[in-house]
Amino acid sequence: MIVWICTDMEGLAGISTWNQCYAAEDDHPDYLYGRRQLTEDANAAIAGCFDAGATEVRILDGHGRNQNRGFMLDLLDPRAARVWFRSLDPVRWEGLDESVAAVAMIGQHARVNTIRGFLDHTQAAKVICSYRLNGAEQGELGQMALYAGVYGVPLVFLSGDEAACAEARGLFPHVRAVPTKRGLGWEACELYDTTAVRASIRAEIARALGALSSARPWTPNPPITVRAEWSWAGAAEGVAQAPGVRRISARTVAWDLEDPRDVFTWPSSRWSPKPRE
Repeated sequence: MIVWICTDMEGLAGISTWNQCYAAEDDHPDYLYGRRQLTEDANAAIAGCFDAGATEVRILDGHGRNQNRGFMLDLLDPRAARVWFRSLDPVRWEGLDESVAAVAMIGQHARVNTIRGFLDHTQAAKVICSYRLNGAEQGELGQMALYAGVYGVPLVFLSGDEAACAEARGLFPHVRAVPTKRGLGWEACELYDTTAVRASIRAEIARALGALSSARPWTPNPPITVRAEWSWAGAAEGVAQAPGVRRISARTVAWDLEDPRDVFTWPSSRWSPKPRE
């Protein structure tokens, strides 16, 4: 049983400020603290996977600020294999294919425009105001489930703030979710005890893998329409230049995906969606 894990930082246990995830300096004490929380939550998830009988765990540092340098390698469980991008245009994740049995997400945040979602956003914090798939607001966990579904792989576990956990359960009732904190505002939260949270991550991801037969991948029929609204018109203008992109309003554009794996790829001169016929 191969398990593929994507990590983020905003929804980690112990994380309560923007700087812990996004400090500009790599050696900033807040950011170093954040990286340690990332590594310790990842270790709890890795241990739970092997407790459940996993033969291999592949783990992706999915926090963009980290540029694949987030894990403290001297502390990371060596049983896990680190993966990254297989390609960028379009985005393809390394190691996520038909050989994988399940996907898990660690440290996830809620989608943009979520009340009491701690540092809620979808891909680009403070830049994207809305992101919809076939008319329904979706966040990064929905994007990941859509991508994995192409290979018949279900999303089975998530850890993050209470709002992210509620989002996961609402979309995919079979998902087991462990809350790490309760959001009180954009950058305000009530943290839960990190030792207890990590024990729960280890136990619940193992239970999720034990119930794998009841999990179902998300496989909506293509084409899938993406509709994204930016906080300023200039960002939409740039995307609207790509063939196959429709300008809906000054700040909103839309395009169609024939391949659901393209859900993480933004239209540009390097990659363009197929235009509607």
